[in-house]
Amino acid sequence: MQSIWFLIAPLVSVIFSLASVTDDEEIKLADCPQAVRKTLETEARGFKIETVRKTKDDDDETVYWAKVTLGGRTYDVGTFENGTLSEVNLATDDEELPLDRCPAVVQTTFRTEAFGEKIEAVSRDFKYGLSIYQTVVNHRGKPYEIVVAEDGTLVEKVLVINDEEIKLTECPAAVRTALHDHANGGEIGDITRSTGIGQNTYEAEVKIKDKVYLIEVGESGHLISKSLEGVRE
Repeated sequence: MQSIWFLIAPLVSVIFSLASVTDDEEIKLADCPQAVRKTLETEARGFKIETVRKTKDDDDETVYWAKVTLGGRTYDVGTFENGTLSEVNLATDDEELPLDRCPAVVQTTFRTEAFGEKIEAVSRDFKYGLSIYQTVVNHRGKPYEIVVAEDGTLVEKVLVINDEEIKLTECPAAVRTALHDHANGGEIGDITRSTGIGQNTYEAEVKIKDKVYLIEVGESGHLISKSLEGVRE
């Protein structure tokens, strides 16, 4: 039995260690670094902060978030570990609801702009100082995003273009050949494939000597554009 425990004990220790690691946790304001507390209290302008959410951003930097009420509105305040203010945003409550629960003027605009397609659900958010309603409808095999303000004003109606990063080896042969031809021996970096309008298009960042170019080609390998972006660092 003793030998079995010697095998299990290290595993249990690892499990508990992993369980204690998190990139998103709720802590008390008093447990934040002094610089963070000072910035949050300054932005709160007297509003009492009970808890703070500690997270990691895209650059793996620690950010402390607090909800603060000012003038009857709730804001999300983010602060870096050294006390530098990250951002202050009006807090939003994004929710999904059926079309018939939207204001009548919003329903009218959606039905007018939806190409006659059925709208299943609408998401509501808060932007530009007012409620914004948005949905996506499929028309003739293509997705369109429709955004309507709470007074029924059409904010945006746009074909959804999907972008994804891919490797050069994942591009069609004609695209690979075209990129190599127009790169003139330069280094081909990140490639973005865009879908939604006709054929797929492929855009690559290419480093040629001391310059950086963006080269875009169509799925058949034809050149769409080649533009100078800047000087290579």
